[in-house]
Amino acid sequence: MSRPLTDFEVAMARSVFGDAVDYGRVRLANLIIGKFAVTLGSLVVFPAYAPIPEDFTEESVWTQAWLMHELTHVWQFQTRPLWTLLSWAGVFLTGGYGRGLPGYRYAWPPPAWERLNLEQQAAMVEHAFSLRESGRCKSAPAGAHLGAYRACIPLDF
Repeated sequence: MSRPLTDFEVAMARSVFGDAVDYGRVRLANLIIGKFAVTLGSLVVFPAYAPIPEDFTEESVWTQAWLMHELTHVWQFQTRPLWTLLSWAGVFLTGGYGRGLPGYRYAWPPPAWERLNLEQQAAMVEHAFSLRESGRCKSAPAGAHLGAYRACIPLDF
């Protein structure tokens, strides 16, 4: 079973992605596929242990940031599908999947956006969103600040 984004979720996502995402194509689902969320095209699948809330905007900033991470992958697939698949394969083949593993880590100050893989890009959007909404992000690199994210990420922060 899946659902579209709510109007409030679309508004929250627009504050990050603007009109760069076709929000009408996005579907959220829960499946038993492991312990990580997976995005393929415009389908975001959350693991069974994390039921999809009725509306992410009513959840914690950290849960909202997780949605922004996954919507970064939707944006990547919708704008650069071949690059996204190749980047995914590179992260997968180098054993980088899983929170805190190399596929997600990036240096600070951040390198050019184009030099980051799909997970590093999504992690940066997640961290920037958390900083913007709450003023803090425990999982961001030491010294990270919203101004540097805004300068690096080619989105509407």
